[in-house]
Amino acid sequence: VAGSKHGSLVEEMQQGFTLIQAGLSDLHSEVASINSKLDKVSQRLDASERQIGDLEDRVYHLKNMVAEDKCDDLENRARRSNLQIVGLPEGIEGKDPVAFVERLLVEVLGEVTFPGRVEVERAHCALRPQPREGERPRIIIFKLLRFPDKVRILHRAREMGQLTYQNQRIFFFPDVSAELQAKRRKFTEAWHLCHSLQIPFSLLHPAKLRVSLKEGPKFFLDPVE
Repeated sequence: VAGSKHGSLVEEMQQGFTLIQAGLSDLHSEVASINSKLDKVSQRLDASERQIGDLEDRVYHLKNMVAEDKCDDLENRARRSNLQIVGLPEGIEGKDPVAFVERLLVEVLGEVTFPGRVEVERAHCALRPQPREGERPRIIIFKLLRFPDKVRILHRAREMGQLTYQNQRIFFFPDVSAELQAKRRKFTEAWHLCHSLQIPFSLLHPAKLRVSLKEGPKFFLDPVE
């Protein structure tokens, strides 16, 4: 009887161990499944963090671009009534550049260009060191009191073609920021093409090409187009 009880106890213990092992096996499987799910969640979090980081970088870049565009736009608005004269000998403006530019405009473009007196608010040489002998002279930048006079000057200069002052060939250009100059310079090939095809054109502010065709004017913001 004692042996029978002992055998029964051993069997029960073996069954218990078997159940425990089965339970541990199931537990291991569940833990492995949880770990796999956690790995996937971690991978998704990493991917999300990268995407968020990329988006933050793009937003930061766009904000900087908008801020730079606003600053450049404000700078060019401040220069709206400004013009540059290129080609004059260094120092020709003397001690009163405002009076000099007013006289030059009338002498080169004619009194009929201006319905009244053309008034220059201020004038100065470009802010760079005085050139040494043999170097290109500095340009003269001036601000007109009335914006319509700027339009008349550029229109008349285009009509006359080659302009000279005291046997020196001179040019009038709008005074714009370096960034806008770079944008406008990209249209150089298009200008040459219009010249060769004898198509009237003009470059509008800030950087838009106007081409006069038989069917009417056409506008381009993209130099390649």
